Amino acid sequence: MSAGIQVTTREVATAHGISLRTAQRWAKTGKLNAVKNEAGRWAITLTADLDDFKPFQIDKATEVIEQGAMLRTSRPHLFRSVSSDGSTTYLTAAESCTCPAGIKGRRCYHVAAVRILLAARTSRRAA
Repeated sequence: MSAGIQVTTREVATAHGISLRTAQRWAKTGKLNAVKNEAGRWAITLTADLDDFKPFQIDKATEVIEQGAMLRTSRPHLFRSVSSDGSTTYLTAAESCTCPAGIKGRRCYHVAAVRILLAARTSRRAA
């Protein structure tokens, strides 16, 4: 089952490899399923498969995306995740990660971040 999650224009920009301004323009013109919240910021609703993740993992996933710690690679479904200390990177896909938790077969927030980014890539409507 997939759940709806709200992301920012910054996360959509990261997923698409576009500028923040372009993501904001997409939201304004209806190319994204977006609404402005009380703070005047765009909130984009995505459908991502995050049922296996705890709320704190989803929060951490959105945080690392906003911090730019999920780096695109030449492969469209593979990302390089930067560790919290900034000295190590892990290869992460929608089902696996080379971080210590991933190697032990546990779900990590890096995988949740990739799922959010991949959902953001498919969020753009034809407009």
